[in-house]
Amino acid sequence: MVRALLTAVATLEDLVEVGHDSHAALSTLEEIAHELGGMDSGERRRFSEVLERIAGEEPERAAWIRGVPQALGLGR
Repeated sequence: MVRALLTAVATLEDLVEVGHDSHAALSTLEEIAHELGGMDSGERRRFSEVLERIAGEEPERAAWIRGVPQALGLGR
């Protein structure tokens, strides 16, 4: 599920950058951030752990993966 979320976030970020329906893409990213912002501390910890595991499996995208929470305004 987290990999699917990362794929969606990456696609939406690309759409914002190229300007193709960037308003809708940005709105969707904000909705994702809002939903993730509702996680309790345990869920947030598990989410961070899964992101870290995926980052370890995908070194070419590790920095981006680790930066997703911050990019969505979630901090760490």
